[in-house]
Amino acid sequence: MRDNAVNPIIRDFIRTQNDIEIDRYSDKGGFGELYFGKRKIFDDRVALKFYVLDENGDGHEEPILLKEITHENILPLIDARIIDDRIAFYLTPEISGGDLQNIIDNYTLSTDKSISIIQGVLKGLTELHKPPLNLVHRDLKTYNILIDKNDGKSYLADFGTIKKIPEGQDYVSASKYTFLYRPPEVILENRYTKQSDIYQMGVILYQTLGGHFPMKKPDEWLIGRKLLKFQQLQPFEQQTYLANHLEELIVKGKLINLDTLPIYISKKLKTIIRTATNPDIGKRYTTCADFLKALFDYQKTSKDWWTDIDTIHAYNKKSKREYRIIKRKKELVTEWRNDKTDWRKDFSDNKLQKHIDNIEGK
Repeated sequence: MRDNAVNPIIRDFIRTQNDIEIDRYSDKGGFGELYFGKRKIFDDRVALKFYVLDENGDGHEEPILLKEITHENILPLIDARIIDDRIAFYLTPEISGGDLQNIIDNYTLSTDKSISIIQGVLKGLTELHKPPLNLVHRDLKTYNILIDKNDGKSYLADFGTIKKIPEGQDYVSASKYTFLYRPPEVILENRYTKQSDIYQMGVILYQTLGGHFPMKKPDEWLIGRKLLKFQQLQPFEQQTYLANHLEELIVKGKLINLDTLPIYISKKLKTIIRTATNPDIGKRYTTCADFLKALFDYQKTSKDWWTDIDTIHAYNKKSKREYRIIKRKKELVTEWRNDKTDWRKDFSDNKLQKHIDNIEGK
């Protein structure tokens, strides 16, 4: 299972326990080791997340929190157990689609499906933010959102960084683990608020809709003199230089490049992303409910867009008419159909944006 680097106590427990047939290990468990398997009695798939306790045997905040919160978009807790003075684990259902990053990397998401995923997580986040809980997640990212492949439901997961906002205060200290999702106020003031969670959800919306971060080629973040200087540095210096540059982009609100989104992402949807990720917290959505309303209002009149290899598709929910933009010989053509009937030609032009505008005007 490639878990040789895991604490021997955990490995021994996994191999000697008899309740669960363990068949997979993942090193993406945030602050703990993560195993998957099937319970022998109930014949259902589960995930075991191990975590380390402090010297007093404390550190059960995450499973205790999951036990106290019941919401359809928050990962449910099945059980929690201590296996050693310093090690414990908790049990949750295994969500069939895995994390959102896996979905983004391996599947095509339509605009409606992308928005539905974000709406589900925002609803779960609303539950955390509500008094008397007043909790902030502090590490929202594509790896901490799970997707059920069967019904498409999204789940908020991994609560290792969660923190309660004290009474009479509107912020807590920040978690600094996932760099690209750090809101500007975290960099400038080490303050994390409920609107900081909203910022992170805005970044995730951008990614889910097809927005690109140059993760595999860090130097793509840099241009001109900055790139030249980066190339002249030693490897250990490059990392610090790039981190400082990314912080500068975050603070200025320039980390997200909306031009990397698919051509069919509308100005209205881009405005929603801009508002959620505005570096000025006063111009950001105040609550998850505000963010949800903006997405709901957008969907009232929007088309559902997606790509399939070299073809762009759109669906008009009102007329129940499907469109596709496809290349025929040397020209781009828009075709349409109702209820899987034969495709009919609607429009031809060699400029893709004209096809998008034509469909949006239907």
